[in-house]
Amino acid sequence: MAFDRLIKRYSAYYSGWCVAFGEHEITYDEDKDINWLHGESKIGFALVPRLKRILIRELLGKHIDIPEITLADAYVKINERKYELESDTDRQEMDLLKDFFRSPDDIHMFMTSHFCYPPGTKIVTFSTKKPLVIMYKEIKPLRLVIL
Repeated sequence: MAFDRLIKRYSAYYSGWCVAFGEHEITYDEDKDINWLHGESKIGFALVPRLKRILIRELLGKHIDIPEITLADAYVKINERKYELESDTDRQEMDLLKDFFRSPDDIHMFMTSHFCYPPGTKIVTFSTKKPLVIMYKEIKPLRLVIL
């Protein structure tokens, strides 16, 4: 049975600005396209440069319609772009993300960064805590579908 919900999205008032992800657990590997981060009340993923521009545009760009993410066992679909989950680690992380999204709390999506990673690294962050209103403005929500 499909699970469907809206995620609140936030964009920084100034391009490139973001708060730090904060304390977290990760095994960072420069050779991976996506590195998963786990912190208190939040999950994020750091993107390699070639995916960063595409996904930021898809997830936080100005859309006429509400953007949509579909999570399945073997893939993630972001709007019309489909990404196969190739590693066991990514599939396990996706299961944790699905459980996180099933929380009864509001889920908020925004970009963060962290000094531990190469300059320019952005982290797509999902949190049960609303981001700082002094840094971020709320934009249209994101539709999430879990298959």
